[in-house]
Amino acid sequence: MDPYGFERPDGFDHATYNRFVSGYLGVLARRKQRWEQRLRPTEKNIGHSAKVKRYVRKGIPTEYRKLVWLVSSGANGKKLDNPGLYRSLLQSDERDEQAIDVIRTDVPRTFPENVHFRHPDEGLLPSLYNVLVAFVRYRPEIGYCQGLNYVAGVLLLVVREEEPAFWLLTVLVDNVLPDYYSCGMRGLLVDTEVLSQLIRNRNLELHVHLEQIGVSWPVIFTKWFICLFVDFLPIDTVLRVWDCIFYEGSKIIMRTGLTIVLANADRLMRCEDIGDVVSCLRSYASSEAAVDCHAFLKSIFKVPKKINSKEISRLRKKYADRIPK
Repeated sequence: MDPYGFERPDGFDHATYNRFVSGYLGVLARRKQRWEQRLRPTEKNIGHSAKVKRYVRKGIPTEYRKLVWLVSSGANGKKLDNPGLYRSLLQSDERDEQAIDVIRTDVPRTFPENVHFRHPDEGLLPSLYNVLVAFVRYRPEIGYCQGLNYVAGVLLLVVREEEPAFWLLTVLVDNVLPDYYSCGMRGLLVDTEVLSQLIRNRNLELHVHLEQIGVSWPVIFTKWFICLFVDFLPIDTVLRVWDCIFYEGSKIIMRTGLTIVLANADRLMRCEDIGDVVSCLRSYASSEAAVDCHAFLKSIFKVPKKINSKEISRLRKKYADRIPK
C-alpha cells in the first residue's frame, strides 16, 4: 500500500519504485526545508512570482500542499468571499434527483483499491458524496459529469476536508478546465484538437503515422483531460503535475500530455493500430520514467520545448471556431 492508501497492483515493480524513493527522500527533505523558510512568517509569500513558480515546479511537500493549492489557485479567496455557502448548498432542498442518483451510483465505484474509499459510511466516501452534491447545486448548468468523482476524490486525499476540496474543485472546473464538463464537452473537444496540433508542430512524422493507423485523438486524450491524469500516471506524479496546474493553469495539462506522447515517439512509430498505441502508453505509465515524479516533472518543461499561453489561446480560438456550439 502506498502513502495515499492505494493498494499496489499485481505485478507492481517494487525494485523500480524503491530505487526511485531512495533518491527522492533527499529531494523531499531539501524541498521541505526550502518551503518552511518560504512560508515563514506568512502565507502571503505564496504569491505569483518566478521564485515561487520554481519552488512549485520542484515539488510541494505533502504537509504544505493543501495550503499552497488553496492560496495559489484562488480557492481560498473564493471560500472567504462566500462564507457558509458550502453548508447551505448541502442543506438546500433543491430538487436535483437525477444528478444525485448518478452520484450515488458513482461514489462507491471511486477508487475501490484505496482503503479510504471502501466503506460507504466512513472514510472519505461520505465526504466525496457531499462535495459532488454541493458542486451540482453550485453549478446546476453543468450538473454531474463522470470523472468529477476521481478529481474530487484526489482532492479529498490531499486536503482531507470537504469545503476546501469543494472550492478547489470549483477552481478547476471554472478556471482551469472551462467547458470540459459542460453539456457537449466543447472545451474538451477543443483541447483535444489543440494537443493534436501541438504534437503535429513538434513531430510531424509521428502525427502523420498515428493518423494513418487510425488513431482517434479523443480516445487517447479524453480520460487524461477529464480526470487530470488520475488512473493513468502514478499518484505521486499526478500530485506533482497538479501542483503546477493549480499554480500555472491549463498549459501544464498540454505540457504533460505532449511529454507523454513525445517521450514514446520511437515506440509509437512501431505501433500498427490503436490497440498497440494504448498498450504502449499504458506500459509507459508504469515505467520508471513515469514513476520517478521528480524526473517526470523536469521532462514536461524540457521535452515539449517552449509552450506559452498565447500559443494555446490561439489554437483554442482556431478550433473553437470549427466546433459547433
